[in-house]
Parts: sequence; C-alpha cells; structure tokens
Amino acid sequence: MQLKQLKQYTMKMKKNLVLCLLAFAFVSLQAQVNIKVDVAQKGIEISPTLYGIFYEDINYASDGGLYAELIRNRSFEYDAEKPEHWKAERSEISLVSDDLLNEKQGHALLVKSPIPGAGISNPGYWGINVVSGTQYKLSFWVKVLHGKPGSVLARLATKSDHTLGATAIDVKFRKGWQKVEANIVATESDPQAVFHLTFQNPCSVLLDVVSLFPPTYKGRENGCRIDLAEKLEALHPAFMRFPGGCYVEGNHKPENAYHWERTVGPIERRPGHMNANWGYPTTDGLGFHEFLQLAEDLGAKPLYVVNIGIWHGGCTPLNELQPWIDECLGALEYANGPVTSHYGKMRAENGHPEPFNIAYIEIGNENYNYHMEDNSDQSDHYPERFRMFYDAIKARFPEVQCIGNVESWGTDYPKWRNNNPVDILDEHYYRNPAWFVGQYNRFDNYDRKGPIIYPGEYAVTQGYGTTGNLNASMGEAVFMLGMENNADIVRMSSYAPIFVNENGIQWRPDMIRFNSSQSFGTPSYWVQQLFPTHIGNRVVKSDLQWNIPQKEEASMTSFGVGVATWKTQATYRNPQLLIEGAEVQLSDMKNWTSGNSKPEYQGNWSATDGTLRQTSNAEESMRVCPERASGKRYTYKVQARKDGGAEAFMIVFNYVDEKNFDWLNLGGWGNTRTSVETTMTGSRNTLDGARNDHYDVGKWYDIQLDVDGEDITAFVDGRQVYKGKKRSTQLYGVYANSTLDEKTGTLYTKIVNLCDTGTKGTIELTGGTAAKAEMVRLAGMTGDDENTMQYPNNIVPRPAKVVTSDSGRKLIFDVAPFSINIITSKLK
Repeated sequence: MQLKQLKQYTMKMKKNLVLCLLAFAFVSLQAQVNIKVDVAQKGIEISPTLYGIFYEDINYASDGGLYAELIRNRSFEYDAEKPEHWKAERSEISLVSDDLLNEKQGHALLVKSPIPGAGISNPGYWGINVVSGTQYKLSFWVKVLHGKPGSVLARLATKSDHTLGATAIDVKFRKGWQKVEANIVATESDPQAVFHLTFQNPCSVLLDVVSLFPPTYKGRENGCRIDLAEKLEALHPAFMRFPGGCYVEGNHKPENAYHWERTVGPIERRPGHMNANWGYPTTDGLGFHEFLQLAEDLGAKPLYVVNIGIWHGGCTPLNELQPWIDECLGALEYANGPVTSHYGKMRAENGHPEPFNIAYIEIGNENYNYHMEDNSDQSDHYPERFRMFYDAIKARFPEVQCIGNVESWGTDYPKWRNNNPVDILDEHYYRNPAWFVGQYNRFDNYDRKGPIIYPGEYAVTQGYGTTGNLNASMGEAVFMLGMENNADIVRMSSYAPIFVNENGIQWRPDMIRFNSSQSFGTPSYWVQQLFPTHIGNRVVKSDLQWNIPQKEEASMTSFGVGVATWKTQATYRNPQLLIEGAEVQLSDMKNWTSGNSKPEYQGNWSATDGTLRQTSNAEESMRVCPERASGKRYTYKVQARKDGGAEAFMIVFNYVDEKNFDWLNLGGWGNTRTSVETTMTGSRNTLDGARNDHYDVGKWYDIQLDVDGEDITAFVDGRQVYKGKKRSTQLYGVYANSTLDEKTGTLYTKIVNLCDTGTKGTIELTGGTAAKAEMVRLAGMTGDDENTMQYPNNIVPRPAKVVTSDSGRKLIFDVAPFSINIITSKLK
C-alpha cells in the first residue's frame, strides 16, 4: 500500500472510530438506568418470613432424590406380582405374602440360591452413585428357610461387574427374622453402580427392607442426600411447607392420601403408599418426622399441609370428617406436644424429645375452587370443612396459624368467599414470564386489614425453555420485587416445585435438577437464593428512571384452526373461517390431520357426511385443518355436539405446531367452566376470563370465536361465554427496589433489566452515603439461556464492578442485558 493510500485509510478508520464512539455515547445517553434512593424515607417493614420453600414429592423428589436411600423397592412393595428393580443372580426369586417381618409389611422376597455365590442385585434409582473412599451403611432383614447360607457378600459393582467395594458379613443365623448390618467402603467410583447381595452356600431365605445409605446431610439417621439438602440450605428458607401439594390429597381412594402416622418410626414399620397423583410408589422413608427434622436443620419454621378428607376423585362426607380432624390434631401433638402426651411421647421415642413447633398449618390443598356441592374440582363444602378444622386446631393449638385455600386456577383474582376467620391465604400462580412481570404492582391495593397473603406456589410454566431459562427467572424476579414492596401484607412466599430427577419427570420446570450423582440449580433457583440473602428489614424510597429502546415484536406469520376433545366424545361439522370478513376455503374435515404426534393423544376420529367425530376417551385429541391463514382479526365458526364423556368441546385456533397453539375450552374442568388456554413451547396456561359453563349430551351448538389481536371473544348460540385477552409475551422494561437492613446499615438495591440492551446505571443516595459497595449479577447472552447437566454454571451469580463517587453519594455500574443485578452498599 502506498503512503498516500495508507494515510487515507488511517483517516477513514479514525473517522469510523469517532463515529462509533459518538454512536455508543448517544446510545449510552439514551439508554440509562438511574435510581434515586432516599435512605431516610423508610417505608413498610419487611416480613422476616417472606421467603420460604415448598416441598412436594413430585418428579421422584423423595425416593431417588432428597431421601438418601440408594436401594429401589427396598421392601418389595412396589408390585404385588413381581419384585420390581430386583434381579436374580443365578438364583430364583419371587414375592411371598405370608411369614412376614411384621404386620406393616405386605411382601417379602423369597431367594432360592441353588449354588454357592448366588443371590440378587439392584440398580438403585437409575444407578447408584459410588464415590471412592466413601462408607456406605447397609442393613437388611433375613430369615433362613433352608440350608446354611454361610457368609453374605455385599458388593457394589459396575454394570460390567467390576467390583467397586465389598464386604463379607459373617452372620450367626438363628431362627426367625433377624437384622443384619454392615458397612461397604468404596475403593473406586462409578455413578451408575449396581448393588449385589450373594450367599456363600446354597440356601433359601426371605429378605426384607434391604437398605443402603451414603453419608447424609448433618449425619442424620435415615437422612437426606447431602448435595440436594445443601442446595436447600443455601436458600436460607424462613419456613418449609410440606409434604405437598397434590401429594397430600392422593387419588382414587383415601388410602393414597398422605397419612402422617404411617410415615414415622423404624423404616421396617413403614408400609409406604402409592403416590397416585404423580404415578409412582413411595417408601415414606422421608416421613413426617424427617420433614420436621429437615426444617429444623434448615432453620425453617414447619408449615404442614393437612388433608381435609378430599382426594382427587372423592371425599369423605362432612358428617364423617372427625377421623381426619383427629389425624390433624395428632400430627400437631406429635410436632408440638409435650413428652407426656401420647404423640409427644412417640416423638421422643423417635429421638426428638424437644417439640418441633409447627408454626403454620394449611387446611387443605387447592380445595376451594368453584364446585363446593359436587366435588368435581376437589372443593366439596370447603368453607364448612375449613371451619371444622380451624375450630379444632385453635381450641388445642392456638399458637398455630391457619392457612386457607382460594381458587387455584381459572382466575387471576382469587378470593376468600366466606365469613370464616382465617389467618393466611395461599394463592397459586403458574403463568408465563410476561404475566409475572405484569403483576409487579399486584399487591399494592390489597386490603391491609385482611388476611396475610402467601403465594405458596408460583413459577413460570410457559415459555421457560427446557429446564428453566433466564426469561423465567426474570419474570419471577419482577414478581418478587412486587412482593418485597408489599411485604407488610405478603409475608410469605414459596416457589414450586423444587426438585426433578431427570430420569423421572412429571412436571417442568423445577428449580433443582439432578441425577444419581449430579445436581444443578436453574436460573430460577439462583433468584430464589439471591433474593432472601440480599434483603433488608425495611423498604426505603426508591425512584427509578430508565430509557431503553424497545424492539418491535415479531408477529405470527400464519396459523391454523381445528377441533379437539379431552376425555370426551364429540362430533363437529360446518367449520368456517373468515379473515377480515373474507371467507377462507377450508378442506373437508375428512382431510384434517392430527395436531399432536403423541400416540396416547391420537383418539379415534372418523369423518362421515361432512362431520368429524371422536369416540375415544383420550386426552388432548386434536384435529387441525391443513390450510394456514394470516391475519390479526378473524372469526372461526363451527358446530359441535357432545356425545359423551367428562367434558365438552375444545376449539383450536392460532395453531402453529403441537407445542404452540390456543384453544377455547368449552365445558372444561369436568364440564363446569369455559376459558381459553394457551400453549407455548409445550407449556399450558389458562387465560383470565373463565366463566361457569355446562353443555348437554346430544345437542348441537353453534360456536363462534372472534379474534382481534390480543382480544378473544366467544359465543355459543349467540350467547357470550368468554371474553379475555392474550397479552404480549415479549419482555421489556426495567424494575427495581431498595431495602435497608437497619441493624447493619446495609442497603440492597435490586435491578431487573428485561431488555436486550445493556446500559450504564447509577444510584444517587440521599440520607446516607456508601462506604463501600459490591454487586452480584445473574445474566446471559439471551433470555433463552439455560443451565444443563453438561453446562450447570452457564447462568449463575457472578460479581460485577461498582464504582463509588462523590464521597459515596453516587454509585456507577453497568446494567447488562437480560440481567438481574443486586448492589449491596455498606452505609457510613
């Protein structure tokens, strides 16, 4: 390059650099986050119990999860016909139901070992995590029927049978059942190990309660897996709600409900039960006593959820409710009673003479919905049931605060619709990130003379990605800021659910994901950890100003329409679609195709004489018109007839694919209500605007659905049955608050930037100055970023720089895009 060209090139580059710097400076001036905090203007006092945890046995959270037991189906009670998860090793095995260990057990394992070294093996819960140098505690019960077993070899091995640790147990066998205990020390590691138990000589024996424990959290007998419990400890929960959830209610029959008394005492006297709502058996090894002990170890007040004689599919009549009340009072006596009481003595015998002191009891779980007369939504006479429990509890345990249920779905505005006294109300919200952002001011106008508000279950369950993304955590964080600002009325809260074993998923997302050897927190977990560890005891005045340009939201390019059923038989005919008043030609319904690829959702569809009929009892069975249309304003009409089944009709619209669509659910929820449900990335959410509704068998109905942008209106036979909005799910905005720890003189300022643009931020202090400041940030490249087992630290809290200036009156920092930022200032 010639000298003249080089000079021209250099001048051009300098000019471009200056232009870039000016552009950056312009953007910086335009995109600012400025917060004025007046430390002297103190607001409401923040409840010390604002942040707690809610534990439910879902997604194998207990057995195979938090409960540290490594042997699966240790008591052989999973199946009455076969010993699930046990394998014969050169032996014959079968279940027996007589000559048992005790009256609590239903089965034992008969092992016939015809040759030396024969026995059994168990792979645990998707593999046993064996760590070199670790000692594992083994125990089992055995009864010799024939022969002389000799020594018993207990061994941990790889799937290819390479030994990782073993111990030979010389047992002095005697008549009858006897307990054998030993330790295995691992010499190598493998997260997918298998447990083997073999006998030196030919013999026939009965085995029961074969148990293997690693070291546990705080060394507790029958305790918890260390890494999972430590993740709970890091949340610093003020209370722990347990044991559920739908887990408390059970399904099909009252025996599947949670009954605390069968979950305490030695593990060989715990029969376990079917966790019917989540589809797997539980040993009840993590029982009532262990929950109370865990709460104590975490420094959390116990919150016990009690069954009020309602389970999914049935209930106990009011005039037969006393045994359920007595069971509740027994649980409180076990936890709170003196050792001189019947159940207080039992607690002492189980190793804890001091009371556990249950502070709260929730009377029912999601049992106050809409249909108190027929229990179609688990709500049978809830106000009456609540009062019977409330009066009995307050008479004996007046120190215990009673929590009531409100509507758990179908509305954004749940209410206590009776005149019964109540201490606390439990509100549940599972929505999309934008909904939670929109609730920032939700609690501002709640009646301060009313009951305490407790959002006991909340989480982003739509638009959360795969394991739980940054968008989900940011939406929840904004909601939590609103709770902090109103912590005089919102005095408790808990995210739900906590745990998921990646091998046994019933619900997504969850804030702690694990397998046999690993675990990680989602971005939502880190928000739940950061907020309670960075909060003062009082809100202070904080004025936020920000200016970040918003990008236009991408519009839906095309959509389809269709029909569907849910456990219902129905017939459809005469579909019609009009875009801006112009009719779109639709295919004959015989050419409509499945809108869902899952085999169990296919249903049994047939088309004859212009009608489309579904005759099975399948859920979510859907047919979609192959044509696609475009437009924000349209009308979809169709005629429908209910032929039988539990519900009525589902009118599909805005269909993009099987994970992204909307439907008008007419006569849903047991043919009792109508609303619109929207499905985004596979997660479903019910829009506001639900109404009571019912449809008869054999009658044709004219259905009309009008869509105008975000406005949705539905008519049946000319009668309006639904009116609501599908609001934008795009995240945009900046939210902040400040709280002060008056005892330590520490100011916490939280800033949530939902935007895809980063900027500079400043905090201007009055009423105090900062001696020093530090910052922690949770951020990603996009709102869709997640943590995975392979990359568990993709989205985790990281330190960021804060500069103090003007003698501590001003703090300067960067606000990253897609970020949750917390500045901690130590005041002079």
